[in-house]
Amino acid sequence: MFFFVDGELDRACEVAVQPPPRARWRVDTALPALPGRADHFRAASFDELVDSPFEVGEHARASFTTGGTRFDVALYGRSNADPARLRQILRRVVVATAQMFDGKFPFRRYLFIIHALPVGSGGLEHRASVTMDITGLSFEDDAGYQRFADLAAHEFFHAWNVKRIRDTVLGPFDYTRENYTRMLWFHEGFTDYLANVIILRAGVIDERRFWRFIAEDWPKYASRPGRNETPLAELSFEAWIKLYKPAENHVNRAVSYYEKGLWVGMALDLTLRLRTGGKRGLPELFRVLWHDLDEGARHVTETDVRAAARTVAVARAGSPAARELDAFFDRYVNGTDELPVPALWRRAGLSVREQAEWQGDDVDAVRAARARAWTGLALQPERTTVRNVVPDSPAWRAGLTFNDELVAVDGARVTAATFAKRIGDRRPGDEARVTYFRRDELREATLTLAETPDRKLILTPDPKANALAKAVRRGWLGI
Repeated sequence: MFFFVDGELDRACEVAVQPPPRARWRVDTALPALPGRADHFRAASFDELVDSPFEVGEHARASFTTGGTRFDVALYGRSNADPARLRQILRRVVVATAQMFDGKFPFRRYLFIIHALPVGSGGLEHRASVTMDITGLSFEDDAGYQRFADLAAHEFFHAWNVKRIRDTVLGPFDYTRENYTRMLWFHEGFTDYLANVIILRAGVIDERRFWRFIAEDWPKYASRPGRNETPLAELSFEAWIKLYKPAENHVNRAVSYYEKGLWVGMALDLTLRLRTGGKRGLPELFRVLWHDLDEGARHVTETDVRAAARTVAVARAGSPAARELDAFFDRYVNGTDELPVPALWRRAGLSVREQAEWQGDDVDAVRAARARAWTGLALQPERTTVRNVVPDSPAWRAGLTFNDELVAVDGARVTAATFAKRIGDRRPGDEARVTYFRRDELREATLTLAETPDRKLILTPDPKANALAKAVRRGWLGI
């Protein structure tokens, strides 16, 4: 809506909002209103203007104050959420986040703009506000409120990490060209991880739910075939040209910098706590950066992050401890080594156990037995067209590839609903004859089925953990 004038980016801007006559519309934005003119707002520069969304309409309002800062909430749309509970969650989240930064906020007022829509799609952070799109009718149980809290914690932490602690290309922006950064693993991945820590410390989830988040999400990451193919810093740099415009083989060559960045953040948190007896970790690293960067007055680099890690670990530059920390970034941010997260969990006083889907007392024996055979194929939704083939899987070795259209297994026609069932008729080591079209040519391949690599993860506190492990776990949870 607003264009910038070349050479005038630092010029102050004013915006007047004129709702339709007789409309009962409200206007909310993080920009300050001019004295005596509630419908006129002032931005100190063009950057502040475009970083300050407006919510104009018949939305509901709420507010609360904590730490001398006023927080306003503009909620639009149909929802079955309890507004009072949403406000309570936001209050807990902002307090728990501020505790990571000496209990202070870098603003006097902050605005949460929440859109309750048929389907939620995430959020977008701003310097003194946020827009969050949530699934409005998803609050029939605690899971809906937990998802809301996780999104709110992620976006609110961005008020520090991205909007103030930021790479040089992330503001002020060059509006004439693409802005590439190698630090999205830090800005987004570490934020994604700490959002889970924040809602734990805020009391929105308990310790058991925290372990469940790890147990549910780690196996998904650990089964990504491309997780160790491309360095994390490179994944950040290539986001706009590869992640958001993925090639056919993207899943075999890469992962999301959000996802891998989360696990690298957890690994660094535990590594630091192991060196400090559980007392200091990733939250303290951000506090060090906040002060070292003069509360966002200058930009952050990977060198700054490395230096902050050494400060937290009390490791002098050039010492063996400092070299070990530098090796962490070399191996897991700029390299492709497998993350040692399960080993770190054990050193943090957790019992770590993997279990196949067909194991356990509460599993359906027939269904579990039928799920053991594995092809390595991923099909497109509701179709028998191949979306991906896992490297070195039975389907890979048999020569199947992207866009092959499967039509039969051992002469029996298959659909999207029956392909897995026909494979389930066999056991690992059996052969399956698959008929398929490659373009317009009918072909046949024989797959020697393998056992599925999918596993469930079970995490519980280890009652035999030593004193250091228990201290690391206490510091990690912060509760």
